[in-house]
Amino acid sequence: MSSERQATSKGGTRVSGRGSAGLPPRLLDCIRRFGDEGWRERKQAVEEVLMVLATEQPDGPTFAALIDTLIDGVIDPLASAIYEGRENEAKVIAGGGVSARAACQDVLVQLGRASLPKILERLDPEDNQSTGTRLMVDMIGQIGGEAEIALLVRFLRDTEADENLRASTAASLGEIGGPRAVEALEELLGDRSEMLQLYALDALRSAGASVAVERLAPLLERAVTRKGAAALLGVTESPEAVGLLVPCLKDDMRGVRAAAVEGLARLRVALGQQDQAAVVDDALASVDDETKTRIRELISHREREVSIAAIALAGLAMDAGAVAAVLPRMEDPMVYERALALVERLGSAANDSLVEVLDGLEVPSREALYRLIGALPGRVDPRLINLVLEGLDDPLESVAAAACDALNKVGGRSAMAPLYRACGREGPIGEHAAEALASIATRMSEQRPGGGHDDLRLLLGGSWPQSGALARNLCRVVGRLGMVDFVPPMVSMLGSSDVGVRVAAALALGQVPGEHEGVGALCFALADEDPQVRAASCRSLGQLGDTQSIQPLLAATSDPVPLVRAAAVQALVMIDNPITMARMREIILDDNSTNVVVHAIAGLGRSNQNQDLTLLMSLCASQDHEVVKAAARGLKHYSAHRATAALLGLLSHERWDVRWAAAEVLSERGDVTALGPLNRARKFEQDALVRQVLGQAIERLDGLAAENEAP
Repeated sequence: MSSERQATSKGGTRVSGRGSAGLPPRLLDCIRRFGDEGWRERKQAVEEVLMVLATEQPDGPTFAALIDTLIDGVIDPLASAIYEGRENEAKVIAGGGVSARAACQDVLVQLGRASLPKILERLDPEDNQSTGTRLMVDMIGQIGGEAEIALLVRFLRDTEADENLRASTAASLGEIGGPRAVEALEELLGDRSEMLQLYALDALRSAGASVAVERLAPLLERAVTRKGAAALLGVTESPEAVGLLVPCLKDDMRGVRAAAVEGLARLRVALGQQDQAAVVDDALASVDDETKTRIRELISHREREVSIAAIALAGLAMDAGAVAAVLPRMEDPMVYERALALVERLGSAANDSLVEVLDGLEVPSREALYRLIGALPGRVDPRLINLVLEGLDDPLESVAAAACDALNKVGGRSAMAPLYRACGREGPIGEHAAEALASIATRMSEQRPGGGHDDLRLLLGGSWPQSGALARNLCRVVGRLGMVDFVPPMVSMLGSSDVGVRVAAALALGQVPGEHEGVGALCFALADEDPQVRAASCRSLGQLGDTQSIQPLLAATSDPVPLVRAAAVQALVMIDNPITMARMREIILDDNSTNVVVHAIAGLGRSNQNQDLTLLMSLCASQDHEVVKAAARGLKHYSAHRATAALLGLLSHERWDVRWAAAEVLSERGDVTALGPLNRARKFEQDALVRQVLGQAIERLDGLAAENEAP
């Protein structure tokens, strides 16, 4: 042992000297820049040290000298090589070298276990008082592992050691985790020091430990340890923890209440997996008003997890007053989802609570309130409906759209006329209003003996506008409801001067089932001057499936616009008539639009003829990966083994999505002869998603193979 090391052992964990000897000038310069005032300069210096180590790979002695210097900088920066020659500068003394210490720690931690041997060598196990030992223990927690637990436990159990050192040791054991670390930390729960008990609780939580309820119960009686104990009770998965946590919901300390709320929310999930969620539900169903108020206060907690847990518990406690507390936080998507669930759980009880907030409602909360009203189950208070109806005229698009969506779910006859007017608004509001109007008409029809849409017919009247938002949105309403008696006005709208109306009418006619004059009108509309109208007409003809539209659709496959050709091909695939197969083959070979070709390949996939199988197999070698994927999917229904062979060949394709598609189709085909190649492909596959679908295919084919072998 060197004289320097001997001095360190006798004097505790401390600096061993300036440590600049043995360091190349470039590294020494970087180390000294750790003491610069600017954080950017220090950060750059840290990055340069790591870059030098990565690119130049210094020899053993140089690396050891660097680690020694960094350790010195952690233990006592002012006495290290960082500030050599600058010890007496006032700003250096005032700063204490804290920033330099952080830079040294950063490098040591990033080096990981490469720096660990030197750290362990420099750590004096007999020094149980110095700051240097505590700092070294902190680093061991960040870069150490199972092998270092014994050393840390020795410090932890040393009742003569500095309390801060034992606290740092507890934190380090929590970082490392594992059964041995947890066992030692549980021992610390019985220490006389409440501070150490607190650190032990935090460390056990970091280690993800589940501590027995009986070990935690006594710690709830002390103010210092109550929060940590409540947090750990939440991960015990024990029904006994519920009775201990519920009283904590009324604790004077907000942090304890937050831990209890989170803990009970976690317990309910865990106990639910054991079919024991009722333990939490029953406990919260009987809490008093003070407890409900305490839970409600935590809905505004700055931590989202606490807020979400509080909303969930408020619902279990049937606290209708929590609805008002949720409104200001509904911009958060997670809170929004929990708020809707809260209102649904409260049911009719939420009506009064929502009515109470009307007078003091702030403008930004209107949209949130409408969303909550839309989630109300059962009968909705007329005052709330009236409020939502007022929202239809709101100048803010998002607010008006939220009002439409609420009426979509809870509106009745009184909302139909206002929604009809809102259908005349341009943009999303008119479209949302049309959806809501159709939904209400559907509900009204279901409630009326014999069905029918008499109320809607009164609104629509016999004369429709031929242009504008109202005309477009009325087409949407009638189309969604499939009202055949409104086919004539929609047919007339195919001649409107408004392109948007012609498109809306064409799409709506495709939603009206049965035989009607719309088929002929749509065939005629395939000659419309606007490609959007022609494409919409193709889609609707495909939905209607009338054979009289086959020839017009075949003609549309030669349209100059790819959008129309693709829609025509897609419609012909939906009609699925054998006479279209020849045209599909022509399109695959001649059309220059990938989108059109892909739709045609889908039609070929239903042929099951040898010539089409040969064509699909040849397309598997295409340079266009979208065509290759479509060809792979087209092979799904071909029983010939050579289709399996073609798909297996795609498992080595350069694109992951092609391999994914091939594996999926192989699974669906059910050819057990593919099992061997699939297993080999999974062994060498690098993409996680492809490996997943390969595994699913293997699992399914294994099951089929077992069924085939069964007697």
